Amino acid sequence: MSTDARREHLLSSGVELLRSRPHHEVSIEEIAAAAGVSKGLLYHYFPTKTDFIVAALERGQLLLAEQLAPDPELPAVERLDASLDTFLDYVERHPAAFSAIFRGGGEDPRITAALDAGRAEQLETMLEALRSWEDAPVSTERTKALETAVQGWLFFVEGAVLRWLEQGGLDRVRLRVMLRTALGGAVFAAAAAERYEG
Repeated sequence: MSTDARREHLLSSGVELLRSRPHHEVSIEEIAAAAGVSKGLLYHYFPTKTDFIVAALERGQLLLAEQLAPDPELPAVERLDASLDTFLDYVERHPAAFSAIFRGGGEDPRITAALDAGRAEQLETMLEALRSWEDAPVSTERTKALETAVQGWLFFVEGAVLRWLEQGGLDRVRLRVMLRTALGGAVFAAAAAERYEG
């Protein structure tokens, strides 16, 4: 097995464990056992558990980004709904991992940096999607106000989805409608900020 293939095998095996349990509860021994290798071999590719967690986060974010790309032929609102449904599918399949990341992901600066890099990519993806929204009721031209509003919406999504996972009380369709509408609110808020003359 090539170096890249071995590394991918170790990641995919270990990530399966992390999908169902918080990363701080999974030992390096369990990750090695899941991959069918010795702990020493795992340490050869990932010198520390944090190295593995960061690599797993980066891999997960890349795979999710690929899944979130909707059919460009769909109207803008349908594209957004498709992306939100894909994201909610992902979260429902990995509730423990999602909760653990956003409840306790900041204990290690490298994990925090990996999460921040993922959020930065999500921001760029959303800004690009908004730019292509031809029949938007307000301008979706990229501005500092729009960047700030969309970043705030991404944090809103994380918080709302986390509460939904942990406390329920809202069916999934209504949650998606709320998230979609909140993005519209963020876009309108950015436009209002741009027009404000104090």
